[in-house]
Amino acid sequence: MTAPNPFSLPPATPEPRRRNLLPILIGGGLAGILLIVIGGAALAFTLLTQRANNLPELLPAETQIYATFTPNLSDLPNIGRLRQAFPETFDYQESEATADLLAERFGVTFAEDIAPWIGAEMALALYGLPIEELTNLSGLEPADPMNPFSTPLDQETNILLLAAVRDQRAAQAFLDKQRAFREQKGERFTTNTINNVTIYASESDTTPFAAFALARNTVVFANKAENIATLVQQENNSTLARNTSFQAVVQALPGDRMATIYISGDTIARLTDALLESSTNTVPTTTFNDAQAAAQALQGVGLTMAVIERGLRFDAVSVFDQNRLGNDLRERIAQLRPAVSPERAGDVDSATLGVFSFLIPEDWGQQLRDQLAASPETANTLDDLEASLNIDFERDLFRWFHGEGVITVLPLDSNDLPVGGYFALRVADRSAAEQGMERLRAFVADSFGLVFTDTSLGRTQVQAIEEGELFVGYGFNGNDLVIAFGRQAMESAFGAEQKLSSQSDYADVLRALPSPNSGIFHVNLTAVRQLYKRVGEEQIDPDLEQRLAPFKAITSTGTVGLDNQGALRGTLLLSIGP
Repeated sequence: MTAPNPFSLPPATPEPRRRNLLPILIGGGLAGILLIVIGGAALAFTLLTQRANNLPELLPAETQIYATFTPNLSDLPNIGRLRQAFPETFDYQESEATADLLAERFGVTFAEDIAPWIGAEMALALYGLPIEELTNLSGLEPADPMNPFSTPLDQETNILLLAAVRDQRAAQAFLDKQRAFREQKGERFTTNTINNVTIYASESDTTPFAAFALARNTVVFANKAENIATLVQQENNSTLARNTSFQAVVQALPGDRMATIYISGDTIARLTDALLESSTNTVPTTTFNDAQAAAQALQGVGLTMAVIERGLRFDAVSVFDQNRLGNDLRERIAQLRPAVSPERAGDVDSATLGVFSFLIPEDWGQQLRDQLAASPETANTLDDLEASLNIDFERDLFRWFHGEGVITVLPLDSNDLPVGGYFALRVADRSAAEQGMERLRAFVADSFGLVFTDTSLGRTQVQAIEEGELFVGYGFNGNDLVIAFGRQAMESAFGAEQKLSSQSDYADVLRALPSPNSGIFHVNLTAVRQLYKRVGEEQIDPDLEQRLAPFKAITSTGTVGLDNQGALRGTLLLSIGP
């Protein structure tokens, strides 16, 4: 029986021994890393779009990486600010670089030979990736800088480039013209006809343009002719569109997405296994087993881009089969539900260069002990440190050092020390925190000869080391333990003149991010540029400054634990000004 279309399927129905949460951290870290990857790729090419929803029907179910993109960006919603920030992106079809590439490689022009037939859908698909070789980064260096696929892996990997066709005759004319041009340059082709589709294969080319055909209303280029043959003969019930993991990931993606990249869970699991196998001597057994279990439960990762009113939003979604996580891991994930209050980051000074809010869990000390105890080499690490430093980690640190934290970086008035900042932790037991800090203060004095003295900040007393413009100190603002570098930063921690949350731009950003979340990471790009202009030894190139001017801020966050779809989400927003 033919499976329904993946874009209309409902999500799959999901399912104490203390152990570390490394698998979840790996998932979150993976989402964060992939999020950065898609952000860089989208800014470089700005070609991705959600409209390619038919091409998965042409690809095999074992497709490992699938990305969709469009040749025309002008009709995208909320595109005004993006057009101002990337003016050349919308004219790439007429750019000199594009013209040179098409002329030198294919002997065609976009306006005359491609525009008449190309549709709204384009895609890149890869399968057959040699996972074990991917762990050797040196094998990923392109042999030809002009061809990013020219690595030692391309002979094993199957690479397809697909473009939807709206005019069959014009598309065939394009293929014939580029083939004739390549033949004039000495290239020779063989042909094979399958299901009335003629597949051309170069006898010398090994790039993704080695083979090509007009098949199933699609222009297809591939690095191997057999890849196109597979596409031509693809059965409906064995396509990527019918792959249940692909369906689960697609169902979890944001509805307003304009860009989509899919990476299969099996690919990530095999890569994780290969990386872990190469580090079995350094990774504790429990950590190794947990990481493998989490990777095996991963159905896939989806990366998306959306153009919103104030800029670009990138989302990374890792989708897990919760039934395969196991009861122990599912219970620990459920315990991650406490979120960081949104005002934690918003309470810092509006002049901040950057701020990061987060939660230090109450049992982090025990998690650390369990992690170290899992390996014979590190089992006695804390005991040895306590003996040598003459401190008690449980009493002096673990018992009270937890709660909502925030780190902020601030510009200072001094040109000698132009940057300062502070760390603030909202503790549950201020008395225990004061006692712990007193012991740590005594330890620093005895061990390093650094003495913190009473220092006044208006009506507030803090402990500080102060010499000239250098200021390092700590104090308590209510239940907030504040550790600051720079007197101006300490004063800001005890009473910002204007809070970040009062800024309308920041408030708009928060509304575009998931809530509740695990904390906020925010960088004020405008303030960073202003600081550089004030203290930088070299002036910013005027052209570069003009190009950077539209970018106002970067803000990122992630969800807490898994949602009902088994998804762990991360979001990054690039704010673009008018």
